[in-house]
Amino acid sequence: MSRALLLLLALVASCAGGEEQENGARPRNVLLLSLDTLRPDHLSCYGHGRETSPAIDALAARGVRFADASSAAPWTLPAHATMFTGLYPSHHGVKDYSHRLPAESVTLAEILRERGFQTFAVINTWNIADPRFEIFQGFAPEDVCYIRETAQAAGGGQVILNTGVEVEQAARAFLARRDPAKPFFLLAHFYDAHTDFTPSSENRERFVSPYPGKLDGTTAQLMELRARGLRLGEADLRFLREMYDAEIRGLDDILARFFEFLEEQALVEDTLIVLTADHGEEFQEHGGLLHGRTQYEELLRVPLIFAGPGIPRGKVVDQPASLVDLLPTVLGRLGIAAPAHLDGLDLAPAWSGAALPERLLFGEADHNNVVDGKPVLDIKRMARLGHEKLHLDRHTEEAQLFDLAQDPREQRDLAASSPQRVELLRAALARFQGGAVAGQASGTELSTQNLELLRELGYAGDGEEEKK
Repeated sequence: MSRALLLLLALVASCAGGEEQENGARPRNVLLLSLDTLRPDHLSCYGHGRETSPAIDALAARGVRFADASSAAPWTLPAHATMFTGLYPSHHGVKDYSHRLPAESVTLAEILRERGFQTFAVINTWNIADPRFEIFQGFAPEDVCYIRETAQAAGGGQVILNTGVEVEQAARAFLARRDPAKPFFLLAHFYDAHTDFTPSSENRERFVSPYPGKLDGTTAQLMELRARGLRLGEADLRFLREMYDAEIRGLDDILARFFEFLEEQALVEDTLIVLTADHGEEFQEHGGLLHGRTQYEELLRVPLIFAGPGIPRGKVVDQPASLVDLLPTVLGRLGIAAPAHLDGLDLAPAWSGAALPERLLFGEADHNNVVDGKPVLDIKRMARLGHEKLHLDRHTEEAQLFDLAQDPREQRDLAASSPQRVELLRAALARFQGGAVAGQASGTELSTQNLELLRELGYAGDGEEEKK
């Protein structure tokens, strides 16, 4: 077991008798870990049967783990904009690559920078790093580091790499040059769980069974299979899931080293650590591969863990939460008033034993779906109240209704037997969409190079494949 895990487990053990109640202490610093494409049900602390995440598990053991947290969108750009603003995509306007975050929007980094925080960001995908999207308001340009996620492949084209080591090194470098007299906010975004699946030989041997099939775990191959609508066999799907597990363990090992560095720098005790993801990944639970197109739980459910000063240890909260809650919850731990008119709320009462207000949660801003042979944006919508979850296709008007308490994998559609519940949630979704803002155009067209990069990353190009 690594020194980082021993240190974290020692902190857990120091809490004699188990759970420690919130003590009113406030963090000085904030570390936000965004682990792209990470499904919680593939983490050990969320019940996965394989040891994929010992460092994340140890972090959860000394903090609060939300067992039912959802993203607001099934892909990277709108989900991160929600994470940074506490607003749904309909209210911040960044639903696709042609729109940017308005200057009047207030981000977490802006709020903290105005209060004297140093703000740093390490980003591992062009999906959010490109300046045209303007979601990094509150960070000085020299304090944002983009670690490119692709490289030239030996046989031509591009390969999507595991670059978490470089992300962790860049995060260390920012913290090394910070002013110790000032608090900091550091965003570290990791892309390793995203395809291409290229785990280390050690983790591949540990997690992946012998596989004689033709899959290689690359984004390009999975995009082609998705476009052709092919149904994979169980051996193929097992291979993909096991490769995903191997990638997660590699990412967890990187986090373990980073946590060890934080301990060496005496930063653990006064830093609020928030660990989450922007979305999950599909393994044909509902016929799909990759992500971005649907609002099912395999894409919307994300891990959400808070640990640090004032956070109770070893607490699990089952009440539904959302990425819109991240900003107000962080500000609440710092004693900073949240901006008015946010979509999210401070989750702290939930880990103190109180019930959160009954509220609707929403999912939207899908992309790369195909209608009549052409890619169409934002046609799959989700509205959830408690355990009831409505899916609505705004193109076909088809509705599905699921009871997540009884059917967490969304296999039994109750729409036909519960028409009144469908209409209630459909009306709530219509009211929500009625308050949507007009997105602000980014002002520049994507270049040919940008479009090619998006195809390589799996975020463009399916429409052409579908027409063949």
